[in-house]
Amino acid sequence: MEIEIKHACKRYGDTLVLEDFSLKLPQKGTVCFFGPSGCGKTTLLNCIAGLVKLDSGEISGVKGRRFSYLFQEDRLLPWISAQDNVAAVLRGGKKQTEAEAARWLRDVGLAGNEGKRPEELSGGMRQRVALARALAYGGEFFLLDEPFHALDEKTKSEVISLFQKKTPDTLRLFVTHDRHEAEQLADIIYVLQGPPLKIIKMITKF
Repeated sequence: MEIEIKHACKRYGDTLVLEDFSLKLPQKGTVCFFGPSGCGKTTLLNCIAGLVKLDSGEISGVKGRRFSYLFQEDRLLPWISAQDNVAAVLRGGKKQTEAEAARWLRDVGLAGNEGKRPEELSGGMRQRVALARALAYGGEFFLLDEPFHALDEKTKSEVISLFQKKTPDTLRLFVTHDRHEAEQLADIIYVLQGPPLKIIKMITKF
C-alpha cells in the first residue's frame, strides 16, 4: 500500500509550514527529505505519523499500519535499563524479550551495556539504544528524524548498513540536513526548502 499526501496544509500561528503539499511515496526503499533546519521536514513526518493533525488535505495509506518512529531525541525511559527499554516493545515472556533485546543491543554495538540506564550512557549510545528499539519493534514502514546526528562517522556508517540489512522490504522515510547521510542511505532524495515546505528537486539512484 502506498502512502500518499494530498494537498496538505498546516499552520502554526503566523507560520504556514505546509501549503497544498502533495507527494506519492513508493512502497519500499529509502526516501530522504533533505533540507535546512526549520523548513518543515519534521512537521511533515509528524503529520504522516498522525502526531500532528493537518488543517486541511489528507494522508492516505497509513491508517491501520504498524510503523516505527525514530525521533531526533532518544525518548528512552530513564528509570529502566537499556535492555528493558528495547524489551518494552517486544512481545513474549520476560526471558525471551530480554534475550531478544540483548541481541539487538549487540547488533548496534552496545554489548556489555545492557544493564545501564540512559543517564549512564553517552548521547550516541542512547541514540543507538533508540535505534535498536525501533528495529526491534519493526513495522511496515519507518519514520527517521535525524536518527544519526549523535553518532561519530564510523558508528554512523555501521548503523546505516545495519538498518539497510534489517529492513530490506520496508519503506524508510528519512529526514536529514546532512548531504553525506542523504547520499549514503537514500534511494530517492527530495531536496526541500521552506517554510512553506516545497520540493526543489528530486534525485534518484535508479
